[in-house]
Amino acid sequence: MKFELNIDYPLEKMEASRRRLEARDRFSYLDRVPVGFCLVPRYFTPIFGIPYSAIFENVREHYYWQLQFLKYRIEHIPEDIVCTDTTVSIAPYFDNVLDSASFGAEIVWPQNETLHSLPVISNVEQMERYPMPVPMTGLWKQTVDWTMAMREFADETRLTFNGVEGRVAIAAPTISGLSPHMIAIDLVGVDFYAWQVAYPDACHRFLDRITNALIDAQRAFLALENRPWQGISAVAEDTATAMSPAMYREFCVPYADRLFATSARRGIHMCGPSTHLHRALIDDMRMTHFELFGYVVDPAVAARNLGGKAALWGNISPMLMRNGTKAQVKQATLAALEAMAPCGGLLLGDGANVCPGTPLENLAALTEAAEEYGLPRRIHPPDAGQQRSTT
Repeated sequence: MKFELNIDYPLEKMEASRRRLEARDRFSYLDRVPVGFCLVPRYFTPIFGIPYSAIFENVREHYYWQLQFLKYRIEHIPEDIVCTDTTVSIAPYFDNVLDSASFGAEIVWPQNETLHSLPVISNVEQMERYPMPVPMTGLWKQTVDWTMAMREFADETRLTFNGVEGRVAIAAPTISGLSPHMIAIDLVGVDFYAWQVAYPDACHRFLDRITNALIDAQRAFLALENRPWQGISAVAEDTATAMSPAMYREFCVPYADRLFATSARRGIHMCGPSTHLHRALIDDMRMTHFELFGYVVDPAVAARNLGGKAALWGNISPMLMRNGTKAQVKQATLAALEAMAPCGGLLLGDGANVCPGTPLENLAALTEAAEEYGLPRRIHPPDAGQQRSTT
């Protein structure tokens, strides 16, 4: 075997996490609210003393370091979403630039910062003529190449959990889930907001072409796995938080809706202040999951607007988790639980993205708070005549 990895983690904890997540899917709970974090490679590279750029040097390094990060995460950070059986999953990871890079945005690859894109379109006429990417080109192609190479590495990996044989699975390649509007902002910059007012038809044509290109790319990814196109299950709409509900309905909803297609799961991620969009998210986007929503949304407001209508994941302040005391983090977590847990379907986490340098004890505070809180006295019915109760 080229790679060997033993993870010190008991099978009974995996089983408990699996059952908690299954209960959450039913808007219920097993023994407590489950916990899950947005922990990406930038959190782990300082812990291992390597530059962030090291994980992008080649596919072998990418695979090796993701396994090391995964082992550290499972052994040191109590949560429920990562290890629910003896199969663990990783995939090529390129921050949030996978799609934008394939669309031709300029990508910055710093040594110790996250990858990010720079705009390449400076006027409306250039936007109208801008060529759309061909599937399996650019970073999309690299993702496929690295996926295939990592699958070969996985076949040469022995994974054990305290002596019990496990398996490394490499997830199928896919588009990143950035919305067409987010990609437009990556390509144009903030001028796109003003262009939506001054040149709405041109902006609609651009968003329509972006959406078509994303669907074509996803279809090509699925063809590699002999799977049919049914839509994607989650879309990131961070750039929408600067828009009015009317603008969101006009310039975001129709295009994200096409990405969801017939998917029964319609997850939306928004880091920023989204309260003004909650009604549109439910009524127009038909959102089923609010994924890692921003800490600026008061938990009581999220519960009042979205509770029982969408499964919530969030939303403790990443800055508090990074810089606060464990007692402060725990206090904020208990307040969030009091507000949101009775709605059912809560996954407790950050809101959103765990900052590098966040102490392990502050991450553990969320699970400790969930254990201390236990089960809510009752689950509030989401709709009249429809009661969801705890198990």
